[in-house]
Amino acid sequence: MQVFKNNLSIGRFFASIFLIAAGLTFLIAGLIFIVDPYAIWRHQAIQRINEIKLETTSASQVGTAVLRSAVHPPDVLILGSSRVRRGFNETFASQLYRSSVQVAGINALQLSNIKDLFSTFRQRAQIKKLYLEVNYFTSNACTLKNEALANKSDLADPLHYFSPQDAIVHSLRTLKINLFPLRSFDNYFDVQGRYHDDPSEGMSRTGGMETYESRYNRLFQSMTSRCQRQASNAADTKDLSDIIRLAQARQTEIILLILPVSARWQTRIQQAGLSPQVTQWKKNIILVASQFHVPVLDYEERSDVNALAENSNRAMPMFWDETHFSNRLGDYILRDMQYASHVATIHSNRQGSLRPQP
Repeated sequence: MQVFKNNLSIGRFFASIFLIAAGLTFLIAGLIFIVDPYAIWRHQAIQRINEIKLETTSASQVGTAVLRSAVHPPDVLILGSSRVRRGFNETFASQLYRSSVQVAGINALQLSNIKDLFSTFRQRAQIKKLYLEVNYFTSNACTLKNEALANKSDLADPLHYFSPQDAIVHSLRTLKINLFPLRSFDNYFDVQGRYHDDPSEGMSRTGGMETYESRYNRLFQSMTSRCQRQASNAADTKDLSDIIRLAQARQTEIILLILPVSARWQTRIQQAGLSPQVTQWKKNIILVASQFHVPVLDYEERSDVNALAENSNRAMPMFWDETHFSNRLGDYILRDMQYASHVATIHSNRQGSLRPQP
């Protein structure tokens, strides 16, 4: 009899452990589902829950982008690096193009990774138009890698790119930023989907960029050391050609984007003696694109952006830092992209200007 009671107690013990674990699992899953910290399945924000969103961490950016394309298939895909993510407002772009637009900005997204990633997007949506950012420092001429993609060979299961711990932490931080005043968060997206930087100081870092000089010196040196002063790489031609063929095979219109950087970043390139390599790389990209009749919209050195700075806005300046432009410039570029994408090739021109929109 005593043995039976002991066995019953042990059974109840393990049953209780199972129920507690299951309850916690469902509780955590419910929290993540309600908060939707990566903004995957909700178009409408929930007041005081996820109106303000934090940037998706590097480890989850790929999985987030792929799952979003599956849940909300886009008509227009803008694919590129963190500059795409921070500079282009997805809500504004969808209104402008009058269709579903997805902005997929993944840190240090290298050209060699884009083919597999776009192929995965294409399996989940019939994309009508692809805007693809190309950049010298994330080309095959450099060896900069996206760590989240470096060890992944199969994108078929985007859940492999998510960390449960990261999802929980991101949900709690998202709740915190919505329930309490902004204090300790460096960057976020507001309820309109616009990116903001350094709210704790009430303005962007642009006003104090000198403070970050050493940081950007290290960043630039790290990036340029990987390039080894190469102007191009044979893999660039192959990867870009494969991406274009992949898009055109599905009747997806593809437009290449070369996005703007600050004057200070351009000066760094010149002082490092890399201008000839960057210029030659750009010529090679334009040559490949022209062979497939693909437009190249180059906004990197267009001088007319200075006119936008006349309407000073400390909360939304032209550039957040040396490489990331804000939505003020991003909105302007989005309008021009819509207007100019039919042009075969637009060459960079310091004295040129973007076409103003009515």
